[in-house]
Amino acid sequence: SQSQQQSQIAAQRGRSRTDEEALAQSVADAGLDAFGCVFVEVWVMTDDGTKLTRPSGGHWMKPAFAQSLPNESLIEKAWELDREAHDCPPGAGLAGTLTEESGLGSGRVLWRQIKSLMNDPFVQRGSGKRMEKLFELGIGLVASVPFSFQDGKGIVLFFSRSNANPELLRAVHNERYLIGSTDLIGANYSIRKARGHASELRKNMFRDAIKKVRKELLSEPTSIASMVLSSDAMEQLRRERQAAQDAENNGDGLGMKVPRVDHFAVKLAKKTYEFGVKGLKRINNSRRKWRGAKLHGPPRQSFSDCLFCFAGVFLTMLTLLKVAKAVRSDSKWDFDAGWYSSTLCIVYALTPAPVGQPRQIFAAHLWNMLVGIACQQIPTGGFGDFMEWGGASPDAKSGMPLIWVQALAVALGVSGQAYIGILHPPATGLSLTFASKPQWTWSTMASVMLADCIVVVISMMILNLSEKKQYPLYWLGFGWEGSGGTMGYVRSSARRARRTSINVTDSVRGRRKTKGEEAV
Repeated sequence: SQSQQQSQIAAQRGRSRTDEEALAQSVADAGLDAFGCVFVEVWVMTDDGTKLTRPSGGHWMKPAFAQSLPNESLIEKAWELDREAHDCPPGAGLAGTLTEESGLGSGRVLWRQIKSLMNDPFVQRGSGKRMEKLFELGIGLVASVPFSFQDGKGIVLFFSRSNANPELLRAVHNERYLIGSTDLIGANYSIRKARGHASELRKNMFRDAIKKVRKELLSEPTSIASMVLSSDAMEQLRRERQAAQDAENNGDGLGMKVPRVDHFAVKLAKKTYEFGVKGLKRINNSRRKWRGAKLHGPPRQSFSDCLFCFAGVFLTMLTLLKVAKAVRSDSKWDFDAGWYSSTLCIVYALTPAPVGQPRQIFAAHLWNMLVGIACQQIPTGGFGDFMEWGGASPDAKSGMPLIWVQALAVALGVSGQAYIGILHPPATGLSLTFASKPQWTWSTMASVMLADCIVVVISMMILNLSEKKQYPLYWLGFGWEGSGGTMGYVRSSARRARRTSINVTDSVRGRRKTKGEEAV
């Protein structure tokens, strides 16, 4: 009958599954329906905050992808990546780096190219050479989506082939699906602790019930059948159970009702307690991180690379000093060539680093100079403390202390670079310099931009003579390698704009035609 079928379906749905099975099923479902996804991993933060670990069941690889690899060696490497994963600290390894960049709980999709992560000398490698193995398998793009719940925080990584279409991967509907799938996976993992507490509570209640029945049976020489058949005995058991529940709900277990309390005060006290517990836990976790992650330091560069670096830095710095000396006759265009010492270190010794590419150099220098000039407009009262208004003499200076203005300029310079995505660490000194000395003006900005052009052009001429280096890796960095870079991005944006304008035009024409027909 229909009732029996519904009963069987309900029993099948209510079948008990382990935490590993539930998580593995949600991860597999997410990977199957995500566009271009061939591998999914879940990485969660441990309770002490010192490392990221991949929980059991938190991974899935598309079987068709593994079987499509050209030889048995690569197929075995693919399944080995699916089977094994080493824990990593935050900020190190693939999972740690993406966790630091995406931020736990940001609720957005961060796309990265694995090749660019491998070429970035600022990325701390983890154990196992995981990025190299993924790239060898043809996996070149990864999307990291963070999740944050009360009992669990982490990220879900969705891997795609190197030749996957970036426009379709980053389509709105696909990213929405990735975010929704991540929330479902995160909830499935985070519910483990609460589910365990609920299961333990049910077991304890069952044990208490067994003890109570056993006590009743031992106190009176009667059988279970006689108790069930006796209406008086069953009514007595029901009254005792109801009385116990009332005592638990209304008082302290003695059956006495307690006065009503202020719910707002209770909630406030509860929130304060939770905030204090979280704060103490974070402080304790911070103390544990002081010991370090016991990772290996970066390797030294070869002697030939160091000679190449020496020649490039010497020639570029010599040119900058010559230019600075030539413009020094007119103080309006003066600049300090020493500002570029750290920039040359990054460009020649850490050539593939994103922070040393032309976009970062030009944009970061421009941003920090603008910040410094803006901070110049803040009235300052010298190096002293804030001006006391009461009883001040007429000739006293008022305003923000200079050290506060300098600190504000540096803070705005660093945070602004990070937010815009134009980090170039040496450029931050310009915000402090421009904020400290009014002699650096808009004319100095023009000189710095000219010096930037000199650095980039000479670096291109020297670095590209090497067989092992290429500079720059990108100019504007808006596009992706598989879609034609920045020009491909511009062309695709133009196509989208043209399609949008055509759709809008057709829609307006359709409305006018409909109004004309109604008028007729």
